[in-house]
Amino acid sequence: MNEALPPERLFPTLDSLESILWPGLALVVFVVTAVLVDVMILLATRLRLVDVPSGRSAHSLPTARGGGMPLVLAACLASTAVCFRWPLYAFPVALGVILPSVVIAVIGFWDDIRPLRATLRLVVQIGVAVGLVCVLGPVRGLNLPGMPYLDFGWWAWPLSVVWVVGCINAFNFMDGSDGMAALGAVAVAVGFVGIAFWDGDFPVVLLASFAGAAAAGFLVFNWPPARVFMGDVGSAFLGTFFSALTLFDVTGATELVFLPLAMAAWPYIYDPLISVTRRVCTGHNPLVPHREFLFHRLVRSGVSHGTVAVVYAVLALAGALAGWLMMERSIPVEIRQWLPLTVVFLAAVLTAWTEWRFRRFYPAMLSAKALTAATVSGSAA
Repeated sequence: MNEALPPERLFPTLDSLESILWPGLALVVFVVTAVLVDVMILLATRLRLVDVPSGRSAHSLPTARGGGMPLVLAACLASTAVCFRWPLYAFPVALGVILPSVVIAVIGFWDDIRPLRATLRLVVQIGVAVGLVCVLGPVRGLNLPGMPYLDFGWWAWPLSVVWVVGCINAFNFMDGSDGMAALGAVAVAVGFVGIAFWDGDFPVVLLASFAGAAAAGFLVFNWPPARVFMGDVGSAFLGTFFSALTLFDVTGATELVFLPLAMAAWPYIYDPLISVTRRVCTGHNPLVPHREFLFHRLVRSGVSHGTVAVVYAVLALAGALAGWLMMERSIPVEIRQWLPLTVVFLAAVLTAWTEWRFRRFYPAMLSAKALTAATVSGSAA
């Protein structure tokens, strides 16, 4: 922790009442979200929010969807408390974090009920991203240990908009396996809390905690076998919320903490990026739903949904740890400057392991399913 920071940035102290009240509020967010998600499951059929299995589905039974609505509600209501605690930051929190996330959640909810055209969703996302960056400001460069400051210049604005839009879609894409997006949000929130606490950015600590607590409440019913799906309303909301937190820094050290925060979410950004790139290179439309993500391949190769979700969460936490160590000045700069490569190494291992399992086990599983189907058909005949 940087001891040169003013006392209010190091708040709360261990002997303050708020050190109990804020964790208590996070616990309330967890409980309220879980209760409301349970209610949503009961109302799913009446509200016509049921996901019927299709050819690309990872589930085999009709499952309630739109469960992200309670997550959005609980996280946003709790986040407003930050505006009252720190009036100085009320404007960026309300208009730069909460409002853009809610707008994207509303669009996602509408898309869950009546699917929108991909181009229309993208246009709305770009508009929201532009507004978000205008309120919070862009990432103007990167301040890496032991290296000259990397100034983005006029590229800072378009790169920041692309970053926000990318995060929105990345979390949306990752909501394709039981527990993946919810546990991922919990892992990313934990990483954000640790890095923001080191930076003395307590508003971000609280905002990330509330988002993580809401995701944990949803995870109670989304853990395999899932009883409810998050839907675009929840996954796109989380992508917007976390992308906003990477741009929001009350200490003025955005260029210092941006990369560590991004490293805390790396598997949920890398998987969609590499999968979309693969589809573009093979001549396929990247906007069309598909099952070619790395986590899809792991599931199809025989790895359980729960195991895949845990693997990604552990990788995210490893990235967060590397990001935190990269900021710790007690570590020699010669070591810190190489820590970002940890993510590159982990990405290479994840990709290689996934491709090996998919090529080794998926053909055998297809043959077994075909043999089973033929046996059943023969028995029926």
